[in-house]
Amino acid sequence: MTYPKAAVDAAFHLLPAKWDTRPARVIHAAIGYQETKYKTRVQYGNGPARSYWQFENGRLAAINGVLNHKSTAAIAKLVCSALCVAPERMAVWKAMGTDDILGAAFARMLMYTDPFALPTNQQDAWDMYANRLWNPGKPHPEQWSTSWAFGLECVQ
Repeated sequence: MTYPKAAVDAAFHLLPAKWDTRPARVIHAAIGYQETKYKTRVQYGNGPARSYWQFENGRLAAINGVLNHKSTAAIAKLVCSALCVAPERMAVWKAMGTDDILGAAFARMLMYTDPFALPTNQQDAWDMYANRLWNPGKPHPEQWSTSWAFGLECVQ
């Protein structure tokens, strides 16, 4: 397992500078660890999720949310353009299977769509991840403290 720091740095560089904060990076790293432990970009069993942050491709899924949300739509188009990906749900989903910068950027943009302030502690970050944004089918709250510690370690 290797944290894709270069890809995450490149993704954050494509986004507004004010989005690049310590809490954002901690949560971002923790979510990727919680979802895949940075071991696979394609969900195990060839499931529907792509990227280390595990985006699915349903009509109501997070990719579509990021592409259409009032706070991220324009930025998502710029990110897609910079990475030569059509700003369309299916194109983004397919590219996330190999493009870590795209996956990392969409994960941060999804965090930005949350109507609440960016969390600064483990419990509030869990609530954002598990209950508001990612809504994992099998959330595994018992693993979150390890994922949170990983996020903190990545940002030290």
